[in-house]
Amino acid sequence: MKPRKVVLVNTNDMRPPVSPIGLDYVGDWLAEMDYDVRLVDLAFASDPAAEITDALADGEPIAVGVTLRNTDDCFWPSAAWFVPHLKRHLDLIRSHTTAPIVLGGCGFSIFPAEIMKACDVELGIVGDGEETFAQLVECLDKGRDYSRLPRLARRDPQGRITINPHHYDAVIDVPSSRGTIDNARYFREGAMGNLETKRGCPSKCLYCADPIAKGSVIRLRPPDQVADEVEALLDQGVDVLHLCDAEFNLPPQHATAVCKELNARCLGEQVRWYCYASVHPFDGGLAEAMRQAGCVGINFGVDSGCDRMLAVLKRSYRRDAIADAVAACRQAGITVMLDLLIGGPGEDEASVRESIEFAKTVNPDRVGAPVGVRVYPRTPLERLVKSEGPMAANPNLHGQRGQNDNLLAPVFYIDHRLGDDPAGLVTHLIAGDQRFFPPPRTQGTANYNYNNHDILQKAILAGERGAFWDILRRLQDAPDPDLA
Repeated sequence: MKPRKVVLVNTNDMRPPVSPIGLDYVGDWLAEMDYDVRLVDLAFASDPAAEITDALADGEPIAVGVTLRNTDDCFWPSAAWFVPHLKRHLDLIRSHTTAPIVLGGCGFSIFPAEIMKACDVELGIVGDGEETFAQLVECLDKGRDYSRLPRLARRDPQGRITINPHHYDAVIDVPSSRGTIDNARYFREGAMGNLETKRGCPSKCLYCADPIAKGSVIRLRPPDQVADEVEALLDQGVDVLHLCDAEFNLPPQHATAVCKELNARCLGEQVRWYCYASVHPFDGGLAEAMRQAGCVGINFGVDSGCDRMLAVLKRSYRRDAIADAVAACRQAGITVMLDLLIGGPGEDEASVRESIEFAKTVNPDRVGAPVGVRVYPRTPLERLVKSEGPMAANPNLHGQRGQNDNLLAPVFYIDHRLGDDPAGLVTHLIAGDQRFFPPPRTQGTANYNYNNHDILQKAILAGERGAFWDILRRLQDAPDPDLA
């Protein structure tokens, strides 16, 4: 009998580890179809090569699914790039099997053609991957044509890449069992579990790749399915969660419905959760509903406290909406973080000063103040960059500017008006205010580049749980000398 083995590989080995939620959904979907799912999770592999070799040793799989969550750490000045690392893993897989390798994941979905060419891979799935990957496996298993599967990317022998159209259903239907990955271990070593209540983002921000990776049309999960998944994670001992939605409150009616379902099952009393949210639309009623449903922290990616820059970045709100959102969180008892994005087109010392002073005034619990806007393909920011002339000569760009027209290697926009030391400027304007995570200069609790953050990892292993920014906040407010 032909083997029905499928190997799934998580290549993300950043520390603290973040559970590969998409791979969990994919594995559970395949298990429901009675396939033998073998997981290779490199987040916990002491010997990645040996684990890949072992998974491929006992019979040829139907396919090997490989997920790439991030192409880089999206943080300047570290600009750690993960694609060469991915290629080494793929080369090793290819040396042990002739089975088709299928790429997927958020990072891959931003750069599908670029990564397939760079890594010499013939198949990939762009965006939602669960159903398409299951259909692809079934076609490969039964010798059927798969060329027209939605969101499938194919590379022909001449190197030409075709990506099938993205047909999305209005409702997301994925397994809520969460049985493929070791969620309990991710909780112990990564401080939180995760889940999605929706996918897609209709916003048209200047720089953002979310609509590219996850689609610009919102697809909602039924609130009862979300609650089922919360219960499944609780059964595994995971009671602190982070919602992976681009913005939990878009649309607000669905966010309210999810909160209502969690409360109907008394889950708000059993879990603590964090999320990303938009400051508009957001009001006290929604904040209170979220708090009752278990929400303890919100990260608002506000980008700026300067109305001029908010317009440049194509944000739909202005400063007053930010102030109102922070006040609503304060009233509801929700810890609040504002994330700035400093250095975009038109940024100057005056706009940075305005943003920082505004953030101090509205008084969130924490403010992230990194410098540098990652430039992604197929965004308005890419078009602006290309209009400014050759990348190698562009004074606003930092990172790999040469021989990188497809932007696959990290490139960051920092407007030259901020001078030769923009991080120093921001740090000076913050003036030691402990509510801020300043641009990174030293490794410590104030450095919130989460990639291989030693102090954060030590705190989690010592029992801290929650969103990484909130753990760092607590460490700053009550320093533990044993974690220094």
